[in-house]
Order: sequence, then C-alpha cells, then structure tokens
Amino acid sequence: MGNLGFLIVAALGAFVLALPCHAERSSAVVVPRWRVGAPVLRPGPKGNFDETAVKDPSVVRFDGQWHVFYTACGRDAHMIGYVAADALESLDAAPRFALTRLRSAREVYAAAPQVFLFAPTQTWYLVYQTRDSNYQPVYSTTKDLRDPESWSPPEPLVAKHEDAKWIDFWVIADDSRVFLFYTRNHGDLYAMTTSLGDFPRGFSRPKKVFSPVHEAVHIYRASGKDEYHMLFERRTYEDLRRFGLATAPRLEGPWIEVTDRFAAVEQLDYPAGVERWTDEVSHGELLRTGHDQRLEYDPASVRFLIQGMRRGEHRGPYVELVWILGVIEKEEVP
Repeated sequence: MGNLGFLIVAALGAFVLALPCHAERSSAVVVPRWRVGAPVLRPGPKGNFDETAVKDPSVVRFDGQWHVFYTACGRDAHMIGYVAADALESLDAAPRFALTRLRSAREVYAAAPQVFLFAPTQTWYLVYQTRDSNYQPVYSTTKDLRDPESWSPPEPLVAKHEDAKWIDFWVIADDSRVFLFYTRNHGDLYAMTTSLGDFPRGFSRPKKVFSPVHEAVHIYRASGKDEYHMLFERRTYEDLRRFGLATAPRLEGPWIEVTDRFAAVEQLDYPAGVERWTDEVSHGELLRTGHDQRLEYDPASVRFLIQGMRRGEHRGPYVELVWILGVIEKEEVP
C-alpha cells in the first residue's frame, strides 16, 4: 500500500477516527460507547403470531407515537408485525397487530420492513421482502399509518434479473432521486436508482457500491452535515453480530468505511438495574428526526433500536432464535 498518510475524520460528531488515505477501510482510534436500555419489545405469549422472536425493527415518530414495524416469528411463519405507543418503553404492553395481508403469495413469509412517508404524494410506504423470486423486494402503501388494516397488498418493487439472494431492502432519497439498496449473497451492497417523480417505478440496473457486509445495511442523511452515514452488519467468528459505519458525500458514494466497530459487544455499557439482555448488536434502526423519504437523523444524539440476544444463545436453526428489541444510546465522550 506504500506510505500511509492519515485523514482525520469527524464521524457522528462525538468520536474521532483515522482513515488511511489510500484504503477503503480504516482502523478506529476512538470508538463510541453505548448505554443499553431495558428491552422494549419481547416475543408475544405462546400461540401468538410473534411467539418466537421480534426482529428487524423499523420505527418512526408520528402524531405523538412511536410506530414500530417488525419481523414477527412464530407458528412456523414470518410476517410483519406492528405496534405503537406514546413511549418506546410502553411498546411491550401495547396491542400488537399481525399484518397478514403483507406476505408472500407462495408461503407465509414477509420480513425486514422499512417504513417512511413519501412526501411528494403524502403516502406511507412499507418496503420489505417476500420469498417470491428467491427473496423479492415488495412494497405496500397506506394513507393512514395508524390503521394496521389499511395497508395495500404487496406489489413488486423491482424485477429480479438473477438467481442470487437479495435481502434487506432499503429506500432513501435526496432532492431528485430515490435509491434502493440491498445486500447480495451476504457479501456486497448494491444500489439502483429512479427519479423522485417516477418512484416506485423506473429503477435502473443495480450497481455494486460497497463491501463486505453481512446484511441489514441502513443509510441515513446526517442532519447538519453535508454527508450520508451507512450502518452495516457484520459477524464475528462467535456469530456475535455488530455494526460498522461508512460515510459518503452523496448517496451514490464513494462510500468509505470509517470503522467496523461502530456498535459491538465490547462497547455496550449496562447501567445499574438493567438486565444484560444482549451481547449482539443486530439488525436495527436509528431513531430519525423526521419520518419522510430523506431519512434524516441527528448525529449528535444517536439512539439505535436493535435486535439482540445473549452470548451463547445464537445457536440452532435461525428460525428458532429468540430475538428481542431494545434501545442503545451513544454516550457522550468525556
């Protein structure tokens, strides 16, 4: 690689990292620490549609409530669940709804939802995956986020042109274009685009934009900064999942990895009185400052709704893993 210079990058406003000038990756000089809160949503009672696991959350604050959409595992099925409450801490006691219309035509499967308001048409979108076409990106819409029965049946978002596995679809827009990101074969991140006026149609052919990733890539616009932040999941040899961070000046990139230790087990701090419920930081979402297609968040005040479990519990068939949801909050650097 030759002589290395170092470019000091301020990422998320509260920690400093060093980037090799001629490398796609960097090693962290300072990484954040995270205060772990108590779980906010656990699997439902035996026989419930989400009796095994609650996972892959997407969350927005709207009309005085937190609205959470999640993958509900139970009864040998995966489907989208919905719960809303005034406070995140009240989610577990709130009514839960199985969005039974939102699933595959071939089997009882729908997973990995993302929710946002598409402001140009004032329409709410759920983007998620079914197993049609070896994991098909689909979407549903509604004009009333608070009505779980109002979502339209799934429609294909794009047509797959290959047999490779595509998962964890993510939509974000700038002022003129809409980007669809997804993970291909648990290794590479791809993106395709369409115009704001053509969405949800007219997407281009996909292009590889970043690697390596495992899955669950989520991208946000950093409020007050002229840049975008990508959170991506990786796995360790113990299968303890963690999140890394990459940044780019534009949604098309170039994406530069800042650290693969943005949120990992060794950075989790449990306050007195909070049970140790996770050693993994897996498929989650940052709490946004808004709820539209721009997906803005405040890098100076970062809260992350994640799925997790304790060390040693990640074994056996994946469909039987017991995921629960909770919030971790980035601590201030002294």
